[in-house]
Amino acid sequence: MKKSLRKSLLTAALVPAAAVAVGAAQPSSVKAQPANPCAPVAAPVNPCAPAAAPANPCAPAAAPAKAKADEAALPRDMFDTTTKFPQAPYGNKMPDLVKNYLRATPYIGTGGVLEPTGLDTLAGLGFKTIVNLNTAEEGSVTEGPMVEKAGMTYINIEVPTTAPNAEQVAEFARIAEDPAYYPILLHCESSNRVGAMWALYRAASGIPKEIAIQEGRTVGMKTSREGAVREQLGMEPL
Repeated sequence: MKKSLRKSLLTAALVPAAAVAVGAAQPSSVKAQPANPCAPVAAPVNPCAPAAAPANPCAPAAAPAKAKADEAALPRDMFDTTTKFPQAPYGNKMPDLVKNYLRATPYIGTGGVLEPTGLDTLAGLGFKTIVNLNTAEEGSVTEGPMVEKAGMTYINIEVPTTAPNAEQVAEFARIAEDPAYYPILLHCESSNRVGAMWALYRAASGIPKEIAIQEGRTVGMKTSREGAVREQLGMEPL
């Protein structure tokens, strides 16, 4: 009986001890879950995923960069040779396609009548714009479509009188001072009108009148038109 009582007391003592042991073990098993922090934060561990697309900033900026480069390549004016922009060829590089051909500035060639079969060659030499001072009776109307077919811009400023008037000079100035037209080939029949236009344009640009006259002579102005040019400039007659 005493032995049985001791056994019961021992069992009763062990049960709460076991319960305490189990209760003590429970918190450790509950706390075991946060021991692995990777599970809930696994997704944001790789920050590259959402940022991958904007990682290449060149795509949207590529076109403007090229546009700026092209713009920078344009010369500032008809005498600017600091860029690699195509220039009008020198006389020794020009085939026999333009009567009395000369290079007035790095981006403006001058001369007389053009060889119609040589327009593709002129385009290949780099000319972008043809300015014709001839009249319709001299073939300026038929020249236009042929020039455009060769891939160049065609502009006709008819100068039938002895010298270009102020409006015609202003129109040529607008073209000559716009690098988007370069290189330009300015021509007429013999280069006489070309020389008159050049002299009046240069004088209007502020060049001393006598020097403008000399430049006009250089690119083809003859005495038959120089008198009218000098009169427009208020100079003494020949």
